[in-house]
Amino acid sequence: MVNKSRFLAIGLLAALAVPACAAQDSTLPEETESAASAATATRIYASEGDLDFSFETLGTFEERDGVRALIFRGTANRYLQSVFSFVPDDAFAQANIISERRLEVVIHEGHELNSLLSGLPLFVAINTFTGTPNQYTARVEISARFYDFLGASDLWIDEAVQPYYAVNGVDNIVYRGGVNVLGYPLTVTAPDGAPTVFPIDADSYRLDWSYANLHDAIDPHTQSFSFSATRPDGTVAKKSARLVARVTGLALTSGDPYNVWPTPACEPAVYACYHSQPAGTTDFAACGTYRQVQRCVYASACDVMQEPLSLSSIDASSLEPARAAWNQGSSGYNWRNIQPIAAYDTPECPASPVTIASVIDEIAATDQNQPASEYGTFTDRAGLAATNFFGSTGGSALLAAIDAFAGGGDIEAWSYSEQVSCHNCTDFVSRVVLYYPGSGVVLVLDGNYGYDS
Repeated sequence: MVNKSRFLAIGLLAALAVPACAAQDSTLPEETESAASAATATRIYASEGDLDFSFETLGTFEERDGVRALIFRGTANRYLQSVFSFVPDDAFAQANIISERRLEVVIHEGHELNSLLSGLPLFVAINTFTGTPNQYTARVEISARFYDFLGASDLWIDEAVQPYYAVNGVDNIVYRGGVNVLGYPLTVTAPDGAPTVFPIDADSYRLDWSYANLHDAIDPHTQSFSFSATRPDGTVAKKSARLVARVTGLALTSGDPYNVWPTPACEPAVYACYHSQPAGTTDFAACGTYRQVQRCVYASACDVMQEPLSLSSIDASSLEPARAAWNQGSSGYNWRNIQPIAAYDTPECPASPVTIASVIDEIAATDQNQPASEYGTFTDRAGLAATNFFGSTGGSALLAAIDAFAGGGDIEAWSYSEQVSCHNCTDFVSRVVLYYPGSGVVLVLDGNYGYDS
């Protein structure tokens, strides 16, 4: 029985070291810094055809439909006829026209906001009264970002707060930020939504939020976080920043959005990392973002890695006794012979379905002795009885041995026989190719048979 090779994942392991320095009080004057970054941009722009479109990057929270909702407002250079917001295969959030050239997108707190902050892009269909063309779709990305940094320059707060896949029994999402400072301990305080702080090494820390805490942290966006850490010399580094929801990506198309922006598939590297983590792992940040890992959680190896048809040689020496037994009884007057049997494996995850016809074509690509498929006969297990190899004495025993080797089950077959020149005798060369769809194993049997005239 042939065991096919399986997809092997190679994991990446990350080690976390906790610093052992002791904190000291300090009342020394604090450094000041005003950090400019991409997070301070007030608008984000995209153009397609006759439409120029932009969004205010900073969202604001308001009461809508009895719940808190995040509102983003956009502006077009054309009069708007209609707008509609959706994610693939589903209406999502709510887009409204608020003036002739302005719209708003309302994202309700809870499932809608968590989905978009975790990396799901939002599509907004935009129809205009004028212009060529006049039907568009905007792709909007929304993320949590720190900005308005004030304080010590040696206390560095990562602007981005990224979503990662971490099993928690609720939504399996952790929102993670980072801080670099040569100081210990790092404390982070806020009116609401303070993160859990984890030391990584002597000068870096991890900040973790659940969705509920993150929502509290960004609503309202006017409240500041305070960061402080005691340096080795006893002084205290302090800094403040605000955490907000921003439009961080905007694109525009007049084509089919599902073709222009198809949902990505599970990536092979992410699949390998996820499936190579030790049993009991709950945090998969080492493997990619939340959406990247989520796409791989229920994916199979064949969803991820597909290969063109190829034939990889495998050892068929275990079939030698059955071949030798079949060859017995041959004489100088009435002969039959099977040469050593060649065996091959096909890809576990072929890019297109493998058939006996495609196998014959693949053999012909490298074997000049392979006749064109139309010169032979396509058949199945039942039809093998009509071939010389399996229909004569010993044929059933030979097939039983091959079944045991290849795994049994259905067989797709092709057989060929041709008379060849033989002085004062009659001789035929024969080839039979067997393909076992259940195991992907291919066997090629070559031989001849004849008699003395």
